[in-house]
Amino acid sequence: MEKNTFLAIILIITCLITLPKTQILAQEKNNIYTELSEFMEKFEKKCPDIATGFSNLHNSVMNSGGQLSIKEKEFIALGIAVSTRCEYCIYYHTIGAMKTGATEEEILEAASVAIYMSGGPGYTYIKHVMDAIEVYSDMKEKNNTEKLE
Repeated sequence: MEKNTFLAIILIITCLITLPKTQILAQEKNNIYTELSEFMEKFEKKCPDIATGFSNLHNSVMNSGGQLSIKEKEFIALGIAVSTRCEYCIYYHTIGAMKTGATEEEILEAASVAIYMSGGPGYTYIKHVMDAIEVYSDMKEKNNTEKLE
């Protein structure tokens, strides 16, 4: 068998093995935000007082007026999410920042401050920030952002 034919066969086999895994990983990224929403709904049914209290706190801190814009508050929350290694929080606040018009560059810069403050562990969680950016961009491209409201 020729060397080029052999290499072509290896490449095809590699693609066949890798492609399904890539599709599964992409689906897992898309499911994180949905999974969080579903969990929050279940928790709200089981513990309505706590869920309502937390929701009120969230709204009064994140959505009310003040000296900081909602976008700036999302950046702060994202930095804390990265430094505390909260994957769900990373998705929630990355998408929240993007909904306020934040760019990928602004989000990654804000997340970079968390790397500075938390070192190597924070650095590894930037992957989740980049995944969340990709999920939101994909959903926006497909005009499927109603799930994010």
